[in-house]
Amino acid sequence: MQQKAAILLTVHNRRIKTLECLKVCYQQIDAMKAEGEYAFKVYMVDDGSTDGTSEAVKETFPQTVVIRGSGGLFWNQGMRLAWEKASEDDPDFYLWINDDTVLYEGAIACLMETSSFLRHRAIVVGTAESADGKLSYGGRTKYGKIVEPDTTLPVTCQTFNGNLVLIPHYVFRLVGNLDEHYQHSFGDYDYGVRAGRLNIVCVVAPGVLCRCDRNPGVPKWKNRQYPLSERIASLRGPKGRPPKEQFLYDCRSRSIVFAIAHYTSIFLQVLFPRKYNDNE
Repeated sequence: MQQKAAILLTVHNRRIKTLECLKVCYQQIDAMKAEGEYAFKVYMVDDGSTDGTSEAVKETFPQTVVIRGSGGLFWNQGMRLAWEKASEDDPDFYLWINDDTVLYEGAIACLMETSSFLRHRAIVVGTAESADGKLSYGGRTKYGKIVEPDTTLPVTCQTFNGNLVLIPHYVFRLVGNLDEHYQHSFGDYDYGVRAGRLNIVCVVAPGVLCRCDRNPGVPKWKNRQYPLSERIASLRGPKGRPPKEQFLYDCRSRSIVFAIAHYTSIFLQVLFPRKYNDNE
């Protein structure tokens, strides 16, 4: 019996990258069609793009389900919306992908094969590398260190970046959607923590499966080139380190003692930033 898989992504004003991402996705979907084991459907939240992203996607890939966002969803809330829409069809798998992530040949097949090896009861994470060949995103240890993939076998991890992640229905039924308390970041890491508390295994699939460069530069909230008022505003913004979200995640992943200490440390960095530069 053919199994259904929903590919989820949320985008904003990155038309060229979004089209490239979808192009590679559909190439891999088409390559897997001959086997007839899976039927894929792409759900894309366009969070208020003004660069013609939705129009270009509808023209080039009309089979894509495009969901319009308000412009204030950001990654976590946008992915939640895509997931809600996709869950109406009750698929057997949900595949997260970032639109700035370019899949390598066979990436989706590798995720599916790894999931099958684990009887579709584990979260399977794909590892990304940057243009210089260094690992950039993927599975993480409890302390945030990236887990290096094996060449042939899956490797366990405690949490993960949301760039390329496969969630079987078994996991979704137990863990649910991304947490509504996060707006942009933390939702992916938090999902891994929540899954771990339910004794759900998280693994890194074999090999490096995609390319995605890390965001360059020093975060504005701890860069002394900006005045204190701007650093504080950046810290509290969705793409900074919103204190309530950071505190919630730290409590869940570590302890309330750690959360308090980390909270204090972050504010000290805002108040007394060292001299950062892009090479540090």
